[in-house]
Amino acid sequence: MELKEKIKSVILSPLETGKDRMIGIELEDFIYDMKGRRIPVNPGSEYSASDLLKNLIDLQVDDKYKAYYSIEPGGQIEWASTPRRSLHDVQIELNSHQIRLNQLFTTNQLETIDLAVEPIYLPNEIDFIDHKKYKLMHELFLRTGKYGPWMMRNTTSVQVNIDILSKTDAEEMAFLADCLTPFCVLLFANGPFMAGKPAKNSNNRYNFWNDTDPSRCGDLFDHGIHSKEQLLDKFVDIVLDAPSIFTISSGNDIKEFDGSLKQWLQTLDQSEVLDEHKIDIALHQIFTHVRFKKHVLEVRVADRPPTGFEMAPAAFWVGLLTVDTIRDQLMKIFSRWSVDERKIANANACILNLSNIGPAGKNMMEWINIFSGLALDGLKIRSESLHIDNEQDLLTPYLNIINVRGIPAIFMQDEFYNNQKQLIEFLRAK
Repeated sequence: MELKEKIKSVILSPLETGKDRMIGIELEDFIYDMKGRRIPVNPGSEYSASDLLKNLIDLQVDDKYKAYYSIEPGGQIEWASTPRRSLHDVQIELNSHQIRLNQLFTTNQLETIDLAVEPIYLPNEIDFIDHKKYKLMHELFLRTGKYGPWMMRNTTSVQVNIDILSKTDAEEMAFLADCLTPFCVLLFANGPFMAGKPAKNSNNRYNFWNDTDPSRCGDLFDHGIHSKEQLLDKFVDIVLDAPSIFTISSGNDIKEFDGSLKQWLQTLDQSEVLDEHKIDIALHQIFTHVRFKKHVLEVRVADRPPTGFEMAPAAFWVGLLTVDTIRDQLMKIFSRWSVDERKIANANACILNLSNIGPAGKNMMEWINIFSGLALDGLKIRSESLHIDNEQDLLTPYLNIINVRGIPAIFMQDEFYNNQKQLIEFLRAK
């Protein structure tokens, strides 16, 4: 089997849960001490994100479903649910995580700010993780784009993982998710401040990712993927062409490698030591807004939402991507869009202005309303076909906030301008 086919076979690996499609989410948080300082990531004299990580893992020892905890390079804590059939089951796991987190916040006098962009500090003012993988990533991103340090230390998001049922399923979901990306980016924009100042009309987290490393970031559209035809093959080409960030030895030690991921994987293949784990390492070095991992599509588009609305992006994506009749409606819409209209939509996502005109003469808010309505329809159909509780309640409250107040990245700036408090005090009081 040639290398490309081996990578595709990992992406299309059979589900461990049989025929049921499972959903999982990953959620990140900034952690601060009570003086408003980001806590250090590495162990030391002060309570650190590393200590918090260990304590969170210890607190779930008796839980039936064990979440996966990890640390991002600037000390952001990431919680990942187990794959679940219903989003309400994911919500239950999230509730348990937040109870654990709040318990440790009280014990160690910590707090969080539920934004997607670090509102106060510059990257060089934040402790950086002592891990070779991330050090190699940092060194590379300093050469490949403008905002690598901001992306690594100063952003949080919610990522949605949806099981793949077949090659056709994978390609259709990925294409639709890529078309929908600019609208989701605006709908969940939650980065109102940067470096102690309002962000104005800049959609910062999305812009950071787009200017980190063009070989492995951005939309699939940016990599020449303009349809669902042969999408999986074209995605694997992105993987193979990307420069390696790091490799691992036979003993799982992180190694530097001067070459492409293709060159590394070919070397392993020729030595007959290429396995699923090594391919998975390569897949995790691609950071497109929509990407494939082992038997899942990961949608990395949404900012970390305000507290209480963490599940809204998952409900949005699940309603749109997992119901055949909704996908058919979306395919009809996108089949009428030209390449230039796709470019306009993607450009509009960089700017916090929902009145900007997008495809087919409709503004971005009009399209957001259309897609949100389809998502709600999809969730209703999904509940009936799977015999699960309707998951609309995880999305509707957020949409109500948008209709009344607008997107968080804008209305929080407006509230700050009308408030005479210092930024940190304003954020604590909100």
